[in-house]
Amino acid sequence: MSGKYLLDTNALIYAFNRKLKLPKAEYAVSVITRMELLSWPQLSQEDERQLRSALLATTVLQLSSSIQESAIKVRRATPLKLPDSIISATAIDGGYVLVTDDEKLTIHHIGEVISLEKLVKA
Repeated sequence: MSGKYLLDTNALIYAFNRKLKLPKAEYAVSVITRMELLSWPQLSQEDERQLRSALLATTVLQLSSSIQESAIKVRRATPLKLPDSIISATAIDGGYVLVTDDEKLTIHHIGEVISLEKLVKA
């Protein structure tokens, strides 16, 4: 594994809810993950505060032209929806190992993938 990990939305939610401590490494999230996390209608003010704090300590990768073009290719070639296509493309473009527990994303992502559980046990 590269030591560089892109956290999918579900992995971040599971880690947050379980109060898991991730191993020391370089972590990033897609701007899509940031938007998905912070736009959840039932998000409490305290959870939002904690998520925003966690996101400040994590690199948030924006939608560069390269990521956009890769996401278009992923979306056209797989059954992934656009948000997952963008997350997959972001991991590929940046050379990140994708951390996800989403089975569909795991199957269709062409780069390296690891589950949250395996990452925490590593």
